[in-house]
Amino acid sequence: MKTSSIRRALRIARTRRAALAARACFFIAAAVAAAPAAGGEEATERGNRACTEVGIANAWRVLRRVECARCHGRDYTGLAAPSIVAYAATQSRESFTRIVIDGDPVRGMPGYRDNAYVTENLDDIYRYFLARAQGEIGPDYRPPAASEPTKAACAADTVGGKPTTP
Repeated sequence: MKTSSIRRALRIARTRRAALAARACFFIAAAVAAAPAAGGEEATERGNRACTEVGIANAWRVLRRVECARCHGRDYTGLAAPSIVAYAATQSRESFTRIVIDGDPVRGMPGYRDNAYVTENLDDIYRYFLARAQGEIGPDYRPPAASEPTKAACAADTVGGKPTTP
C-alpha cells in the first residue's frame, strides 16, 4: 500500500477513532494481499466482509444524519415515500445511484447531487440497503458502538467506484 494512499485516507478520517479504523482496515488489506495463495481466498473474504460491515455502519450513520426516515419510514420500508429496501432489491446499482443523485421531483424526492456527505458515502449507502434487501441485516441493525468507520477505511474494497462485495 502506498504511503500517499494512507495519508489521503487519514486526512479524510475526521476523528481519532476513524483514523484508527482506517489504519486497521489498511493493515487488514495488506495482510490479505500478503496471504499465501492457499489460504488467500478465505483471508480475502474475511477482509471484504469486515470492510462491508464498516461500510454498512457508516451508511447507517449517514442515513440518520440526512433523515431519510422522515419520508421513507423508521426502517426505510415505506411511509410517505416508497420502501428504499424494496427499491434496492429490484433495481440496478445505476438506477439506485441515479434516484439518489437526481431525485424524483415529481414525487417529492429531492436530489442529493449537491450534498457531498451523501455523494461521498453513496457506495456505503447502497451496501446498506442491499444488505437489508438480502436479509443480511435487519431493520433493528445498529452499528457497534466501539467502531467509528470511514469511507476511506475500506477504499481498497472498491473497483472503479463500485463495491466489490454486495
